[in-house]
Amino acid sequence: METLPPGPQEHDTVPSTPHLDTPTASSSIFYGPHGLRAGWSIFLFIGLLGTLLFFSGIEIHWLQQHFHAGAISQKGHGLHPTIMILAEASTLLAVLLATAGMARMEQRNVASYGLAGAHRVRQFVIGLLSGFGFLSLLVGILVATHHLELHKAPMPIGQTVAYASAWGLCFLLVGMTEEMMLRGYLLFTLARGIRFWPAAVLLAALFGLLHKGNAGESPFGLVAAALVALVFSLSLWRLGHLWWAIGFHASWDWAESYFYGTPDSGMVSTGRLMHAHPMGSLLQSGGATGPEGSVWITLVLVLAALFVWMTQPNQRPQFDGK
Repeated sequence: METLPPGPQEHDTVPSTPHLDTPTASSSIFYGPHGLRAGWSIFLFIGLLGTLLFFSGIEIHWLQQHFHAGAISQKGHGLHPTIMILAEASTLLAVLLATAGMARMEQRNVASYGLAGAHRVRQFVIGLLSGFGFLSLLVGILVATHHLELHKAPMPIGQTVAYASAWGLCFLLVGMTEEMMLRGYLLFTLARGIRFWPAAVLLAALFGLLHKGNAGESPFGLVAAALVALVFSLSLWRLGHLWWAIGFHASWDWAESYFYGTPDSGMVSTGRLMHAHPMGSLLQSGGATGPEGSVWITLVLVLAALFVWMTQPNQRPQFDGK
C-alpha cells in the first residue's frame, strides 16, 4: 500500500515546487527565514481541514442514513462502493480545498505539494501495476504457506464488471485522499521545520494510528500501515511527487478488497470477486485484519522499498539537505 524506472521524457508542464529557501525581510515568532513558520502553517492547515471535514462528516452521515439500506447488496453486508465513493470524494474535496487555501496564503501553486513533477502519468501507471503486483505476491505467499484459501464468488459478468469499476474509482479516491492528506501539504511543510525523514516517520506513525478505529484491526496491522507509509514517503523522496504512491495505494487496496476479497484493515467489501478464508496462526495469516496483519507483509514491503530505490529516478531537488 510504489516507485519506478526512468523513461523517455514526457512533455508536460511542471508547476513550480515549494520555494523553501526564499528569505523574508524579518524574523519573529510567526515568521522565519522561509516565511510563516512551519508549525504555524501546520496549525492553520489542520484547523482549516478539521473544519471542512466536520461539515463533510455531517454530509457523509446523512448519506449513510438515507442510502445505506438501498445500496447494500442482496449478497450480504459489507462496505459498499456507492457509500465509499461519496464519502471519499467529499473527504478529498476537503483536503484539496485546505491545501489550496494554504497554497494561496503562502503564494505557491497547489500542485507543488506532491502533484507536480516529471513523468507523472508514467509513474502513476507503474504505481498501479506495482501495487497489484506486490499485493498479489503477499497473497501468493499466504496461499503457498497454507495460511489463506481463496474461492471464486459466483456473480454474473455484468455485476462483476460493475463492482470492479466502482471499487476501482473508490480506491483511486482513497489513494488520492490519503496521500494528499498525509504526504502532501503536511509532509512538505513539516519537512521545512524538522527535515524530511523525521517528518516522514512522524506522519507514518500517524497513518498507522488512523487505522486503529477500523473493525478487526490488529496491533501488527497498525505497524504494517506505518511501514507502508514509509515506502510511500521513500517514493516521494525519490520522485518529488506522489503519483506513483497514489497508483500503488489505489491498486493495492483494489486487489486486496475487491480482486482477492480479503479483509482490508479488518473491513470486508461487498461484491468482491473472491472470498478469502484465513487459516492457522493469526500473526502469519493476518486473521480478521487481512494480509496487512500478517508478518509476511514485512518481506513484501522490504522488496517494494528496494524496488523504489533501484528503479525510481532521483529527482528530489526540493528535499536536498532536508
